[in-house]
Amino acid sequence: MFNFSPNPKNRLYTNLNSYLTFLNYILIGQVWQNSKKIDLFEQVLGGRFGTDDAVCVYQCRLGIYLAIKALIKPGQEVILSPYTIVDVINMVIFAGGRPVFADVDIETCNISAAEVERLINPNTGAVLITHLHGLAAKAHQIKEICDRYNIPIIEDAAQSFGVQEQGKPVGTIGDVGVFSLEMHKNLPTFLGGVVVSHRQDVIEKIRSELKEFSHPPLPGITQKVKKGLIHDIASLPILFQFLTYPILRFSYLNNVEFINSKVRRKPQESKPATELPDIYKSQFTPLQASLGLSQIKNIDRDINTRIEYAHIYYEGLKNIHGLILPPLRNDGSHTYLWFPVLYSHRDDLLKFMFEQGRDIAAGHFTSTADSPRFEEFYRDCPNAKQVEKELLYLPTYPSYSRREVEKNIEVIRKYFAAKATPTIENKPRRLEIAAIQTKSACAD
Repeated sequence: MFNFSPNPKNRLYTNLNSYLTFLNYILIGQVWQNSKKIDLFEQVLGGRFGTDDAVCVYQCRLGIYLAIKALIKPGQEVILSPYTIVDVINMVIFAGGRPVFADVDIETCNISAAEVERLINPNTGAVLITHLHGLAAKAHQIKEICDRYNIPIIEDAAQSFGVQEQGKPVGTIGDVGVFSLEMHKNLPTFLGGVVVSHRQDVIEKIRSELKEFSHPPLPGITQKVKKGLIHDIASLPILFQFLTYPILRFSYLNNVEFINSKVRRKPQESKPATELPDIYKSQFTPLQASLGLSQIKNIDRDINTRIEYAHIYYEGLKNIHGLILPPLRNDGSHTYLWFPVLYSHRDDLLKFMFEQGRDIAAGHFTSTADSPRFEEFYRDCPNAKQVEKELLYLPTYPSYSRREVEKNIEVIRKYFAAKATPTIENKPRRLEIAAIQTKSACAD
């Protein structure tokens, strides 16, 4: 039966207090005061990760820039996944590195450890691994490889705050870990990031460079707050069901690009440049620290809810031939920021979901390995390209209901039943995936 009122595909982890805190700082002029808040937040983060230091930065991508710059010599290569935002590649270049793209594993969408080992050479300065969608990226295996060649590892854990691998928090397995506190993440300070490391030499270099930054932080934060407020209002249950969703559904099904382009998620990226733009040279503020401190207590509770929803999705979809599901984990190594699914006819399935009154999202990253912008660093990475074309996200955020998860499963099964696709256990498909990965190494 058609459902006119789904829950939105995405809701932020912000709340009323987030906006009241921002308003309070604006009205009484404390945005740059009270630095003890930042010290306290860094202590709390360091305690959670068990690291000697945690350094809060204005944005996560700035943390990646600072980490790379602290670890490599100019002109050295940085091996990384091509399935990421453009600005991660920009940060490598701004820091003096040369990106080398290592293809991903289809099932996990994470960088392939085998590809990392194959691409290491005497000019490799660092390996940057991304823990995508809340799934640990075989960091211990990659660390064993890098240790043999004395190559440092940077962990991009932007989407994986709270994830563990073999009982150790991601971000602390390599030399440096970087987390995002941006408004779409599970610990939102509107803008922000944190760098963690056991290496005092790296932390000292990062803190030293941060002291030189003086670009005003408030304009960027304010812009994010405005976007967050619009998102939160538009996704309020009553408003979404009776106004926002009908507009979105009509626009999607009728290709109203004016509206579709406004709501399509597009990660912020820098204009072409050879060095770090001034807009990133800002300090983390006490405002952001206050927001982080007020919400960090919810992390583990929210993770448990997302894992619960992921298990429901997995059990409901595991026997549908043609879907590639994420691995099901119970050891903390996957916290399911989304439940990512790959399907070769993704757009057809998305259209069907909208026709049936559901709200889910296509993946919004691209394979940067064949981007014209990075033509100099081109590599053929077929798996990353496949992920770009096939990935869709099923919602797992904590205020999404179990019933909504079940409705998504019902509609997806209805779609495949209508296509008369025989349902078989997923094991043959997983063997097929393994075969694809063996054959599709990222070519030079």
